[in-house]
Amino acid sequence: MRILFPVPAYKPAWRIGGPVVSISASAETLAKKGHEVVVLTTNSNVTEDLDVPLDRAIDVDGVEVWYFKREEPLQKYLPFVSYLSRSMGYTYAPKMKAALRRVVPAVDVVHTQMPFVYPSYAGAHVAFAAHKPLFYSQRGNFNPVHLKFRAAKKKLYINLIEKPIMRRATTLLSLTENEDRAYRLLGITTPSAIVPNGVYVPPARPDAARNIRERFGIDERAELVLFLGRLHPVKGAEKLIDVFVHIAAKHPRAVLVMAGPDEWRLEEQWRARANELGVAGRIHFPGMITGDVKADMLARADLFVLPSTGEGFSNAILEALASGTAVLISPHCNFPEVAAAGAGVIVDNDIPAITGELSRLLAQPDTLRSMGETARRFVTDHYSWDVITDRLLDVYAEGISRARRP
Repeated sequence: MRILFPVPAYKPAWRIGGPVVSISASAETLAKKGHEVVVLTTNSNVTEDLDVPLDRAIDVDGVEVWYFKREEPLQKYLPFVSYLSRSMGYTYAPKMKAALRRVVPAVDVVHTQMPFVYPSYAGAHVAFAAHKPLFYSQRGNFNPVHLKFRAAKKKLYINLIEKPIMRRATTLLSLTENEDRAYRLLGITTPSAIVPNGVYVPPARPDAARNIRERFGIDERAELVLFLGRLHPVKGAEKLIDVFVHIAAKHPRAVLVMAGPDEWRLEEQWRARANELGVAGRIHFPGMITGDVKADMLARADLFVLPSTGEGFSNAILEALASGTAVLISPHCNFPEVAAAGAGVIVDNDIPAITGELSRLLAQPDTLRSMGETARRFVTDHYSWDVITDRLLDVYAEGISRARRP
């Protein structure tokens, strides 16, 4: 099968976060299974541009990728707009349209990956013109919590641009049941399917604790609580800091690592607050971590915590589980299977509830270790990329078959 992903960003645009991780992993796994995957994307990496070859095909880990220069029309007249938006922007790439017209007639599937961006808009309309099946992913963007941000602009764009595309799409793809319900809340009745994100299950990292001590000075006996993600209000980062302050005295060996890009410029005020409360030396802000450092941190953590108020389907949760780390998450992470499998705990998203559960778990290291072992088995059986891409291929095949019927 020849598959096209028109996407706003692709690896190594790690500053954008989870979508780039999951899109590239999906593309690479499909390619390893013998399918031809083409990615048309931009050089966007939020507020910076990737240093990559432009306007030509290059091989990126087995995937044919074309990067095009992104332009933000408003930035020409208001240079500060892109920074203030704290997002990847519309990722308009003028040269992408011609490339889509060349590539789309030769593919079997066009799969756009998120709304509100030019590559999805252009990819959809070229697919319609060429009579190719369109598969449409939203990646949590229609979550009611997310729609509250810039609500008026999003409502207008959804009504004028996204709804007509969704109604003509072959299949709508969801990461969770909540995402699937979000389509129906918008009044869209197009056939849909649920295909969650997957994860690579890494090998054991027996030297993780030593490596983290040498790099960050965190004692190997410390109880390490990890937050991994954008330091964004929706992710609940500030709430977790408040929780840690409440449990710090009871758990004097506990440390909190807040790893992720500080796109809202909040770290400085959080550091000052931690200093005032006497826990500054126990809260670490390493910034965005990748590669071996990230893998070591995930394996070293005693507990991963994400008190988010609105997730699509968190890659960070999957990575923690795959690393054998128990998780403490909110119901808004849309992952009830975690509790059902015994791989972690889901707790109401308020400070008293999280504080009580975090304190209880830190006092039970054997329980945390057992949850971590269960977590690794759980994702291996149900969320490895091999399993997930097989499910995605089944969805493609069903959609193509349905699209061919009279």
